[in-house]
Amino acid sequence: MRRALIVLFLIATFGSGLAVAENRNYTKPIESVWDAAIKAVRDVDFVLLDSNRMEHEFEMRTKSWYSHKTGMTMEVTLVATSDSSTTISVTAADPERAKKLAKHIAEYLVALDERMD
Repeated sequence: MRRALIVLFLIATFGSGLAVAENRNYTKPIESVWDAAIKAVRDVDFVLLDSNRMEHEFEMRTKSWYSHKTGMTMEVTLVATSDSSTTISVTAADPERAKKLAKHIAEYLVALDERMD
């Protein structure tokens, strides 16, 4: 069932070209979601640019095909909710590139979902 929802999400995201869902909720504490979120950056072959564990925020970017030093940047924020669950939000650092980043954000969130299972 969960895989079917992921496939539907990917079809909707890639088909429309819009970042439909940039937030995810997990029923785990923020520290365990943080660890999985950082590891998921490596899973999708992105580059971790900056992180602040105390604030639960980090930046990552895609790798460019022509240079390992360029790419599109995303900002990730984790927020602990009152019922000991965690919400993660992934947004484009440059709003003008949000449409181009939609598939990369979706790819990252799928990798994070796989780590959280």
